[in-house]
Amino acid sequence: MSNKKFLIMMLVFGLFIAGCGTKQAEDTTAPAPQVGMIDMNKAIKAHPQYNQLMTLGQQADTIAAQSEAQQLAAARQNPATSSPDMSQNQLAGLNKASEQEFSAKMSAKQDELSPRIAAKADAARRTLSAELKAYSDQLDKEYQPQIFNLQLKLKTVQLGKEETAALQTELEKVQAERSAALATKQTQLAGRMDELVAPEKAAVEEQLAAYAKQLNAQISQQAAAKQAEIVGRSNEQQQIPVAPDQGTNGAQEQLAMKKQEIAALQDSIIANIIDKTGKVAAESGFEAVLTNVAVNVSAVDITAQVIAECNK
Repeated sequence: MSNKKFLIMMLVFGLFIAGCGTKQAEDTTAPAPQVGMIDMNKAIKAHPQYNQLMTLGQQADTIAAQSEAQQLAAARQNPATSSPDMSQNQLAGLNKASEQEFSAKMSAKQDELSPRIAAKADAARRTLSAELKAYSDQLDKEYQPQIFNLQLKLKTVQLGKEETAALQTELEKVQAERSAALATKQTQLAGRMDELVAPEKAAVEEQLAAYAKQLNAQISQQAAAKQAEIVGRSNEQQQIPVAPDQGTNGAQEQLAMKKQEIAALQDSIIANIIDKTGKVAAESGFEAVLTNVAVNVSAVDITAQVIAECNK
């Protein structure tokens, strides 16, 4: 069975400034672009047609199981109808089933362990946000009197054109210094966020790797036993080509049609979510919407709004 690579979604939360907007007057710094984000997996699972999609998937699994049962029954009734191609198809199907089982169990294990990283990131975010707020207050005490005095002179004192320009330049310089100091602090805290979460992330990755090794060995052992059974049964049978069984062909056709129906519904759900995302983004004035993004200090999660639009 082929080796698997695993990715763990790293949840990193942004650091926001609390209470600074009311203290700094006429800040000339350009506002950050408004960006939204959406959790596509969550939106798909909450879509009103998701249950229908799951039902179609179960129906497809049932048809596939019935088709396989028909093939095995036909082989037992008439061993001569089996062929090398049939054995190869069975082996290929077995390998695919093993891979799907591996992926499903690894995904479930990731879902089980990921909240540990999220909890660690949330705790770090609260700590660093408090530190950023304290630093912002400290900057206000240092810079706000200068900014206020300069603004007051510009509004109340009769100045010449050159004096006014000089004061405006000085005001912009002071505001820029404050913004630069705050930006530097944000960068430092973002680095510390990574450091605080890294040990938990490493522990989760190590646990996932150990689980993957154990699971791979278990599934490979089961697959090897089934492969030996298929090959042995094939070697015992006569290799006489016969006309294909009509019942089996009918099941295969049903399965192909069901898969087409599933694909069409999946495309429809995703297209609807994209359409509603565009609507929410336009109404909220966002310049862009990112999908499944864990790191973006200015991104606003609009998943709930999109889900609400899809359910209207």
